[in-house]
Amino acid sequence: MARLKEALADVRPQVHVLTAADLALVKEENQPTPAVHVIWQGFRPLESRVDGKEARLDHTWLIVSAVKNVRTLRSGEAARSQAGELAARAGGALMGFRPPNVAGPMRLTQAPGAGHSAGFVYLPLAFLVESVFKAESVS
Repeated sequence: MARLKEALADVRPQVHVLTAADLALVKEENQPTPAVHVIWQGFRPLESRVDGKEARLDHTWLIVSAVKNVRTLRSGEAARSQAGELAARAGGALMGFRPPNVAGPMRLTQAPGAGHSAGFVYLPLAFLVESVFKAESVS
């Protein structure tokens, strides 16, 4: 989150960086925009030791650019353009970035399609990041 906030600090109007928890009780029409939503989509095991004491996991994070622009509501062109610019900026900030406590850099992966709703456009990017879980050492 800090990486995105820093990378988007000079964008005007101000870009809100929000988590799923931030958005949980917000109705769509009241959500702050432009925004980048950071949403954890779960993990999949990559490898697990036979004794079950260590596993490598790939976590999927959605980075969703959310904008509202009704200037060209019928075609949606203005909102799509604005969302695309925001996604490029957010994606560029995260490509190859290595957050703390992970085993490797963020890697772009296949994302769900874009969403559209009453002037809002949601343009997701998906990133994988690897972590390693280990059993606690017992003395």
